This record gives sequence, C-alpha cells and structure tokens, in this order.
Amino acid sequence: MGWAGQSTQERRKEKREKIGMADSLWGALVICFGWSVFGFGHSLLCRPRVKRAAERLLGPAFLAGLYRPLHTAISTVMLIWLWLLPHGLPGDIDLIGFPGELRYLHLAAKVAAAFLIVACFRDINFGEFIGITQLGRWLSGELKNLTATDPEAFPLVQQVEPLATGGLYLWVRHPLNTAAFVWIWAQHTYTLYSVTFAICLTIYILIGNRYEERDLIERYGSSYECYRETVPAFIGGISEIASRAEKLRSGSCK
Repeated sequence: MGWAGQSTQERRKEKREKIGMADSLWGALVICFGWSVFGFGHSLLCRPRVKRAAERLLGPAFLAGLYRPLHTAISTVMLIWLWLLPHGLPGDIDLIGFPGELRYLHLAAKVAAAFLIVACFRDINFGEFIGITQLGRWLSGELKNLTATDPEAFPLVQQVEPLATGGLYLWVRHPLNTAAFVWIWAQHTYTLYSVTFAICLTIYILIGNRYEERDLIERYGSSYECYRETVPAFIGGISEIASRAEKLRSGSCK
C-alpha cells in the first residue's frame, strides 16, 4: 500500500474517532438535559406555591388525596425514562472497570443500599410517602368536605406525620438520599454515561436537599432546627447516635 493509501486510511480513522467523540459528548449532554427537565419539574411540583395553586384550582380534596400519588407516578415514569435513556444513546465509553472478584463489590453495596431504604420506612409511613394512603382517603370519600387551607398555613391539607428523629434518622437526616448515593455510585464498570448519570443525580439531590430542608423548617419550626443542628445530613458516625438521642430529648442543641 502506498503513501496515499495509508494517508487515506489515517484520515478515515481520525474521522471515525471524531464522530465517536461527538456522539459521546452529545450523549452526555442529552443525559444532563434529561436530568435538568426532571429536576425542574419535580422541584416545581414540590413547591408550596404550586400546591396552593392546585388547591385553589382543583379543590382541597384534590390536594389532600390525589396530588401526592400523581406526583409520585409522574416522578416514577420520568425516573424510568432517565434510567433507560443512556442505554439508547450511542458513543458510551468505558472509563474504569474492576477486575476479577472486585467486580462483585458493587452488588454488596447495592444490597446494603436496598436494606437502608427498607429500614428507613420503619420510621416513616411508606403509604404517606408515595401517596397510597392519601389516595385511599380520597377514594373512600373521607376528603369530600375539606375546607381550603388557611393562606398563612403550610399548603398541605393531608395528614402531616410527626418528625422522624429515631432509628436511622439519628444516624443521618436524609438516609434515603444516602442510600441513593451508595446505589448510584456502586458500579462494576464506570462508563462516561453512567458517571454522567451519577453526577447529575448527586447534584440534583444536593440542590433539592436545600429546598427540602427549608420546607421542613417551615413545617416543623424549631423542632427541625434543633434536629438539623444535632444530626448530620448524609454521613454520620455510629458512635455518636446515643449522644444525639440524648441531646434531642433534652433539647440542648446549642
């Protein structure tokens, strides 16, 4: 093969590499855009103003009985779409892979995250969390005669649970988010798209957590402020759990 033939082959190879890199960057941007859409929509539906507007337009029974299950359903559908999105995009690149038996460590981490999620619902009401309980109240007609929320009140006419401060919630304030971090970052092979997905989810949780804590302070007042000063957000030591429990019981948060 002559010089001209080698030069042509090199140009073709370089062109394929450029196309591959363009696909990879485009795929990563699509994942980021998908998470931006989800984050905006999910956070918007969580805002008190939106809930109050839904109550004014559709009535207090809708807010108390249907808002939470519809929110959960929409979020679940979007999360499934986001989870499947990277698999349909060309140009993914392997970054780091664990050899041999180390490839199974991620399974142990995911099992631990799953147990952590299950344990969380020993301290909070799973039905209230996903909206099944509210839907049951609506279907039974229990919410027919609800009056509108006072404009000065937090716009949640459904049953408000007591603040969870025991069990795992003495270890960290947001154990479900901790479980999400473990689950998403425990991977046997880190690819461009899987890392992009994990980064986007991590950023979303960190941003969303700030708004969530603001809402919790508004809902529970000084009780949550004391709790926030006593218990760390995502990572905490097990040895301090007893002292945290005593501090919360005594109210000595300062």
